[in-house]
Amino acid sequence: MKPELNIENLLLIIFAGAFLLQLTYFLVFFIRMTQKQKPVVVEKLKPVSIIIAARNEEQNLMEFLPKIFEQDYPEFEIIVVNDRSWDKSIDVLQAFALTHNNLHLVEIPDHEKDGFAKKFAITLGIKAAKHELLVFIDADCYPNSKNWLKEMASRHTGSKNLILGASPYLREKGLLNKVIRFDTAQIAVQYLSLAKAGIPYMGVGRNLSYTREVYNSVRGFKSHYHIPSGDDDLFVNQAGTKKNTTVVFSEEAITFSIPQKNFTDWWQQKKRHLTTGKHYKTFHKFLLTLYPASLVIMYVLLSFLLVMHNWWYIALGIVGFRMLLQMIIFSRPFSVMESKDLILLAPFLEIFLLIVNPILLISKKKKKKQRHGFKRR
Repeated sequence: MKPELNIENLLLIIFAGAFLLQLTYFLVFFIRMTQKQKPVVVEKLKPVSIIIAARNEEQNLMEFLPKIFEQDYPEFEIIVVNDRSWDKSIDVLQAFALTHNNLHLVEIPDHEKDGFAKKFAITLGIKAAKHELLVFIDADCYPNSKNWLKEMASRHTGSKNLILGASPYLREKGLLNKVIRFDTAQIAVQYLSLAKAGIPYMGVGRNLSYTREVYNSVRGFKSHYHIPSGDDDLFVNQAGTKKNTTVVFSEEAITFSIPQKNFTDWWQQKKRHLTTGKHYKTFHKFLLTLYPASLVIMYVLLSFLLVMHNWWYIALGIVGFRMLLQMIIFSRPFSVMESKDLILLAPFLEIFLLIVNPILLISKKKKKKQRHGFKRR
């Protein structure tokens, strides 16, 4: 006798389907980040141009530029684009230039009315670079080791000429810091694992490398120049392919960045990042939506099954298994990114972000409608 297909059993079937989708992401994609990456031996390292766009980064330049100067690499130049700064950034850079002949400055004057975004600064930096191999890092970031540049450049082998790295945030006190670090580390696991699977969809400009040829092949940022952000993720989404993209992921290859200090700044930063996602390729948007959507379905249906279904304990066990699997698979990549302290908190931080991200999307859309309404009036 076949079991009756009532509402309770239908919910259980949907719940099981959502769980299988989650299982697929973990065992097909994310598990790739548990594998230790083998070092690449290169007989002769190519000269590199490191490009940094900086705006009002006086203190960060003083603190972090020395960590880039001390990279163990035979030949590299550093191009710093001083992007309309009104602090003492130019004084700091000129002082460094007196003692480091591989530092080159590009100055963008502040005319107050210029609507330039970071892409303009990056474009000028690329034009000023004299080497084919380009490596990007932000002014408020620093490499975790003296071998960072060597790790990035050595991955340029054969057809691989777009290299994705990870850039977690520094560990500080407070709940907000935990949320920011977990969000960033989780996103890194996602985009690096999918790139390993031959589906590169984004990268971060805090740790990224590509050749001038790749840049020219898509005409730089021309197709999305009108969008203020996206010099990293939209560029990778457009230029990255299974053949030309690879990842570098090790303790020596990561860079650290300074996190936001208050919730308002982080909220605004997240909203800016979300403006680029809608411009991703359709397949990428589908993959990125399916993962959180299936997890939301799991949690929502769990609440119903706990009350309605006789097999509620099975549903609860499945959610518990999924949480355990997440902790196990995230353990190594989070350890590499010095975020292992977040593993036990992962389920709770993830639920928080599942609630926050839709709110950000809704508030962003409402703000856009209000702007258009104001213009029409």
